[in-house]
Amino acid sequence: MDTFRKQPNLEPYFTNSYGCAAFASIAKGGIFFVGGAFGKGDVYKLNGGNPEQICAVEVAQASVGWVLGGEVLSEIIFFETEQDFDRFMSGNFEFSANAKAVALTAAISANATTMGNQGIQAGMTPDQTSVRGFKSSPEYTKGMKVFTLTLGGLMYEATIGGQKFTIKNKGSAVATK
Repeated sequence: MDTFRKQPNLEPYFTNSYGCAAFASIAKGGIFFVGGAFGKGDVYKLNGGNPEQICAVEVAQASVGWVLGGEVLSEIIFFETEQDFDRFMSGNFEFSANAKAVALTAAISANATTMGNQGIQAGMTPDQTSVRGFKSSPEYTKGMKVFTLTLGGLMYEATIGGQKFTIKNKGSAVATK
């Protein structure tokens, strides 16, 4: 989550969102028409910008379309309200369409998903990547907003896919509500 905290444009999301799910590292790869990804992260309630870890979460992704190579990325999903947070905690699928080119640590990407469109992001390293494409106030789609930062790899993709989130230690999440 530290990489995302360094992005000044994301501060309104940390301050105004009910919670978030942060994945420090998601490994993604594919060849020709089939791709996949897997990563582990944590779910947080943000309490006015102060994260409180609730539980662990895993993400698995399958995609079809033109894909070649592999990359490692970080991802954060912000939840606007408690209802949006609870909907995520149910572990539903979300679908996405991706267009991305990655070369080592330089990347440019744009995504359209049922969890919200992601503005154009470009940079040579994760610390130099700036998040653009939205206004200064938080914008959500269906109560969520997703940001990713490429950590490295060599990949090209134009795909449609689905993500499945598996909540771990869910009993502790319910107990803290």
